[in-house]
Amino acid sequence: MMDRGRFDDLVDSIEIRYADRPAALANHTWLWLLLGYAVVILLTGLLVGGGLAIFVAGIFWPGVGIILVIVGGVLMTFGIGQAGALVLVDSFEPEGRQLRKDETPELHKLIGMLRRNLDCPQIHRIVLTEDFNAAIVQTPRLGIFGWSRSWLILGVPLLLAVSPQEAASVLAHEFGHISKRHGRQGNRIHQMHQSWERLFLKLQQNSGSGFFRIAGTFVLKFLNWYWPRFHARAFVLSRQNEFMADRIAVDATNSDFAAAALWRIDCTGHMLEKEFWKNLWAETESSADPPGNLCERLSIACHETPSGENAARWCDYALQRVANNEDTHPSLSERLNAIGVSPQQMRSAGFPAAPEVSAANGLLTDDLGKIEEEINQRWQNTVRSIWRDRHRRISAISRLAPTAEQSPSSNSQNTAELWTQTRQILDVQGLDAAEPNLRRMLQLSPDHIGATFALGQLRLSHGHEDGEDLLQHVLSLQTTEWTQSAGDALEYHYSQTGQRSELKHVRQQLDDFEKSRSAAEKERTEFRRGDVFVPHELTADELKQARAALLKQEHCLVAWLVQKELKHFPAERLFVVCVDSNTRAGSSLRADRNDRMITPLLLGLEVPGRPFIVNPTGEFQAVASRIMKNPDWKIFERSEHASESLPRD
Repeated sequence: MMDRGRFDDLVDSIEIRYADRPAALANHTWLWLLLGYAVVILLTGLLVGGGLAIFVAGIFWPGVGIILVIVGGVLMTFGIGQAGALVLVDSFEPEGRQLRKDETPELHKLIGMLRRNLDCPQIHRIVLTEDFNAAIVQTPRLGIFGWSRSWLILGVPLLLAVSPQEAASVLAHEFGHISKRHGRQGNRIHQMHQSWERLFLKLQQNSGSGFFRIAGTFVLKFLNWYWPRFHARAFVLSRQNEFMADRIAVDATNSDFAAAALWRIDCTGHMLEKEFWKNLWAETESSADPPGNLCERLSIACHETPSGENAARWCDYALQRVANNEDTHPSLSERLNAIGVSPQQMRSAGFPAAPEVSAANGLLTDDLGKIEEEINQRWQNTVRSIWRDRHRRISAISRLAPTAEQSPSSNSQNTAELWTQTRQILDVQGLDAAEPNLRRMLQLSPDHIGATFALGQLRLSHGHEDGEDLLQHVLSLQTTEWTQSAGDALEYHYSQTGQRSELKHVRQQLDDFEKSRSAAEKERTEFRRGDVFVPHELTADELKQARAALLKQEHCLVAWLVQKELKHFPAERLFVVCVDSNTRAGSSLRADRNDRMITPLLLGLEVPGRPFIVNPTGEFQAVASRIMKNPDWKIFERSEHASESLPRD
């Protein structure tokens, strides 16, 4: 698979090559799409056709005919399975409150007018959701071969925030993606790109199970090469299409409404994400059930101008964000410039004031109250179990909170206990509530990676530059538990604050880490002749615990314990435990007993690292043989340790 650094370089080269040449890029991407179809159809045809030929030959070929019939049948089944893997891609159907044709006449009137003016295909369903978003989703009935249905998804929170004219611009943009004015070829590529992406993800997720382990193998190997190259071209084309859709929105309304919609959605989106939802979920501390007036709260939030400091922060976030190669949308600044509006002009106007009439009032009209009630109910039903669980856990933390004498400032509290309590607070109450504990953690243990990461996230969320330093420190430590999270947090931060070179650098660091992590996993699950084993270096108490776990296995007669020398993440130790059952038992019984000890020992053996169990009759018998030759590595013999008392369960 292509890593993110190589993918970014490929995207950059395509953008440079096809700058201001969208038609040439569309033709080039179309050829790549045809290549994908040609390969999978050819592969499927060869399997089915070859299998059929062998099957027919077997019917008329005496002697070996039955073998040929079986082989031909297997090949045909395999080929049909390949076809199924291509066509039977899960069809995504958006969830939400579906609008009937006799509801919201003003909205239907606007949609009909835009469809006619922009020459768009039929919209099969209009779905209202509780998300701050609008989109048109096309779901193929025949997998990568298309025949799509179109869904218009409208978030009620978005309609509560924008004016009717701004909503018209948003809708015109979305219709622009499926408009014939966009070009039939570009629209077709966009649909097929989504279908190929769903196929690729499905085969990756299911590659190790049942049907897809067999039927999807060849397709997956091809897709691992083909998908990133086709995706890079379709990605650049999709980004160009975003600019085209914005121009269509300007033509359908005007540049003022289009710019106002872009500005309001970006600024308000940051406000809702960083303030509204955070404050709403904080109510889990005092309320056992989610509130039933979500839409009313959203309407109030969208019509109240945030404080000066926060308003400036949301505006800065909106203009500083840079586009990354995981989102086809260009940055807000790029989109404003493309429609002839100065980003600084929008910034100088400040956080957008609420419209006199919202699109929800102007387009949903008399049905708004009923729709809001149903959206409120849907949201309550969706989050109720999570909300109640958080409320119970917060209540439990409050009941178990230490007294003043046992508070985090007490030196008697060890770091393990404090970190356990801190993680509980982080999990259910968030970073702000955990700040006192995090600072105390770092006083007691300045090198604690988890606390450093959490405090770095907190500081960064409040706009403090030292948060970036803390996360960079965690990233540099290269630990399997925290490095990916630190890198993801920095990647988001650099993207939001427009730091392009830092963003590229941290993505390269994450690629390098991913390669190291893959190599580390391979190093811990594969053994070679040149592997070096060293003494276990367990303390007396740790060794006693290990022997107790071995003693619980009634058929464990003898055991050896070593460490494997590791190149990748050596601090995360790998302990190789070799066990053997009663050697006087028959070979098949001995092997069965040895294999049955593996899972219980993996679950019950407590060592300061990762255990790996081998035995002299299993898959890793060569490794076991090497370990068993060294008498110094033997840690357990039942005849010597049977008298040791077992710990109570």
